[in-house]
Amino acid sequence: MATRWKRFNRSTLNKTIAFSLFVLCILVGVNSGLNIFLNVENYESVTVEKYLESNSLSNELRYSASRLEYVLRNYKSEKYIKSGGTVKNIDVEDSWQLTNLYNNFITENNYEDGEETVKLFWIQKNDEIQAIKEIIKKSDLANYEQIIYDLNNPEGLKYYATDGVNICTNTDDPDKEFYNTRKAYVLIDDTGVEIYPENGDSSYSPSLLDRIKNIEGGSDETIIYIGITDEGLATRIEKWNNDRETLIKNIILITICFILAIMCFIFLLIAIGKKVEDEEIHYIFIDKIYSDINLLIITSIVTVSILQFDHIINIRHINVNLMKLAMLSTSLLVVTFFLALFLSIVKHLKDGNIIKYSFIFISLSKILEILIKIISSGPLMLKTMSTIVILMILTIISVKYPPSIFIVLLISAYVVYNKIKLFSKIQDGIRIAKEGDYENKIVLHGNGEFKSLADDINAITDGLKIAVQNGVKSERLKTELITNVSHDIKTPLTSIISYVDLLKREGLQSVNAPKYLDVLDRKSSRLKILTEDLFEAAKLTSGNIKVNFEKVNINALVSQILGELDEKIQESKLGFKVSATSEKILANADGRFLSRVMENLLSNIFKYALKGSRVYIDIVETNHEVAVCFKNVSANELNIPVEELMERFKRGDESRNSEGNGLGLAIAKSLMEVQNGELELSIDGDLFKAEIKMPLYKS
Repeated sequence: MATRWKRFNRSTLNKTIAFSLFVLCILVGVNSGLNIFLNVENYESVTVEKYLESNSLSNELRYSASRLEYVLRNYKSEKYIKSGGTVKNIDVEDSWQLTNLYNNFITENNYEDGEETVKLFWIQKNDEIQAIKEIIKKSDLANYEQIIYDLNNPEGLKYYATDGVNICTNTDDPDKEFYNTRKAYVLIDDTGVEIYPENGDSSYSPSLLDRIKNIEGGSDETIIYIGITDEGLATRIEKWNNDRETLIKNIILITICFILAIMCFIFLLIAIGKKVEDEEIHYIFIDKIYSDINLLIITSIVTVSILQFDHIINIRHINVNLMKLAMLSTSLLVVTFFLALFLSIVKHLKDGNIIKYSFIFISLSKILEILIKIISSGPLMLKTMSTIVILMILTIISVKYPPSIFIVLLISAYVVYNKIKLFSKIQDGIRIAKEGDYENKIVLHGNGEFKSLADDINAITDGLKIAVQNGVKSERLKTELITNVSHDIKTPLTSIISYVDLLKREGLQSVNAPKYLDVLDRKSSRLKILTEDLFEAAKLTSGNIKVNFEKVNINALVSQILGELDEKIQESKLGFKVSATSEKILANADGRFLSRVMENLLSNIFKYALKGSRVYIDIVETNHEVAVCFKNVSANELNIPVEELMERFKRGDESRNSEGNGLGLAIAKSLMEVQNGELELSIDGDLFKAEIKMPLYKS
């Protein structure tokens, strides 16, 4: 049996088949992954069989309601925008263009900021103000049209929304019965909120939730009716079923290929290098590559593949078939070369010569051999030659000048003593460094081999000193990380335990029960946010995140985010000043991730900025990149190094009394890195500056 297995696993044909099958499994797996990536829109379908039971359906209804409320609150109607309603009562601080124009007006005329100056500004700059209003109107109209387009695509979503004056609808049917007879709908009026099916968590926008409260209190006439027609629902169900079928089929195929690839890989690890006729390791042409060069090539292949993955994926915007061909061709080359080189390393490991066959080892061995020859023969030759030369000199001198022999011997003794003294200094320096004192320096004057040796030893001690300092810092940061995580989890958890105990003792009928439940709600929400941020930070660190690069209008994105955070801005009493080098600056980024980065930075400002101060947002465009700079004055003294602010669980508030968890800047930094951008922080006194940079979009 053993002989039969030996013949089987050492057969060249079987090893060739296993090698080919491994490569084929990887290619099939990559192809299945591409099928999922290119054809599947909703990955929830793999776990939820029926579309009507999915979170996606309910989230679409909730999101549509939030967008309709946003239209009624900001844009009213297309006619209202075109008539200038959105810019009719606009103030200087409501638009970064007006703010920038006003600041220039003050600077040019050396005016002081005040009511009289504002009145004079509106009069003297009327033409330029009207031009800016036209720009804002166009931007508002474009945003309005985009929202309406998104609501109508995919088809089948019918809606009717009104605030009592303005109406936004694609049916002209205000009858509630028209909508609640649908299989999927959301109804918001004075009777409350009704959504069917109600799956997942509530995800209405904060402004819509406020409106719902006003409706229930009788101070708002808002009505939002949304329903999905049977045809629209059928289209969505068909797409859901297609996504589910594609996911299940390709996941099963990937799993099978993975198992087969592992089996082939293990077989190759066992069989590679061996033949039936003997127990020796047999090499082929590729095994002639030095083992360290081999490892360097493997590392380079993996690194280049990872770096070029996004570029290959982006070919889908040009041609899907071309992208698949490029991906499969690249995978074939990468996997073939990687496996061949890796198996070569395995051969050398089996033969026990992986180190001896490395280029570095062979080079060092040659150098050491030369040095040994020099050391072993050099001094003897030097002594012999020196003796012959000295004897010749002494012979000549003794014949003509006998007293000069003493002087020659004295000079020789001095030279020898000086060399011994220099060597002793080097020995003492090495001994002191060995005892751990890296501050000590070996000081030798002049030139020569001893001076070079002393400088090299000093450089080594400097490196050891830096390594020790870095090690101490690393241990300190690890300790702080554990302490901070423990604190941020323990604080709300302690409160939850305490108030649950109070509820147990006092009962739900206690007069304090609502207050206890409110505390439990806030603390559990804080713990949930911390958990979600920890999950997102871990996900970013692992690189398991998909980036969708697209053309992003930075000006519009900043305006949109500030508009959505208007209530927080009003509560924070901060003055926001936005300036840009161009009216429309485009970046190549993922709009969703970029919004998250900006929201994290603004959230940081809301928490730590000095109340009543101004926040400056500068949008700058260069030849190759776009930069958005956020500047604010900190309410607390910033007494920690700026590089530590982007470490996880690190806060500007060292007392940790604020609601933050110290993950916002770390997540923002990781999100910028996956978009080929960067986040830079700087501190100047109490002025905190955060700047994000991303590639410029080029059509």
